[in-house]
Amino acid sequence: MKRNAAVRVPGLHGSGFTFKEINDVHGDGASEVVNLPSPGPMAVSSAPPILVVDDHPLFREGLRGLLAQVLPGAAVLGADDATAGLQLAEQHPHIRLVLIDRNLPRMNGLAALPLFRQLLPAARMVVVSADEQAADARAALAAGAHGFLPKSARPSVIQNALKLVLDGSVYVPPLLLDEQLRAMGADNASAVDEHGLTQRQRQVLEKLCAGRSNKEIARDLNLAENTVKVHISAIFRALNVLSRTQAVLTARERNIV
Repeated sequence: MKRNAAVRVPGLHGSGFTFKEINDVHGDGASEVVNLPSPGPMAVSSAPPILVVDDHPLFREGLRGLLAQVLPGAAVLGADDATAGLQLAEQHPHIRLVLIDRNLPRMNGLAALPLFRQLLPAARMVVVSADEQAADARAALAAGAHGFLPKSARPSVIQNALKLVLDGSVYVPPLLLDEQLRAMGADNASAVDEHGLTQRQRQVLEKLCAGRSNKEIARDLNLAENTVKVHISAIFRALNVLSRTQAVLTARERNIV
């Protein structure tokens, strides 16, 4: 999409509104830009910016230290509602990462997520929420988010989850992962080996080590592709790694496969 293209939002007052029209209706959204310090006095970073859309300034402030570790030198763009966030997204088409609150005022994060994806098709999207319900996590991932993070998560968990997402994977939180594993019957989370892996996860790991894609693994093991993603997230957590490459190297180093 061109930088100045308008985003139409169906369903408001019975007809589509352009982004600028929404901004006229909810023109009170505030935004901010903060440059994070680069890792050293001589360091020069061309890191694309990060967008944080959350109506709690303290939460946005608290994220900055973590974000400096995830994308050193990147500018942080802050917005307190979806409208202000969409305006920043339109103005900064090279945003690399978007963190959006599930419970924003006026337009919630899940409703706004498709609009951010339309404006920033290359960006990675993570929904954050003070609510820790598996249903919210499922809804976020179904809406196209690349991860769902409870705000109560430890800083190290948030940092590792964001690195995982930026590496191209999907972060599935434990609250949803455990629920899905329990729903898989024989693949119950308690039926694990000495490496913390279920039998099915070992099969998926073997396919990863063979260089198979998620789609190929799903076909080989007669699984839904979303189920494969859940297993891969569980493998990452069990092996304490952040990427497929790290998972393969760790599996070989430990003689798991």
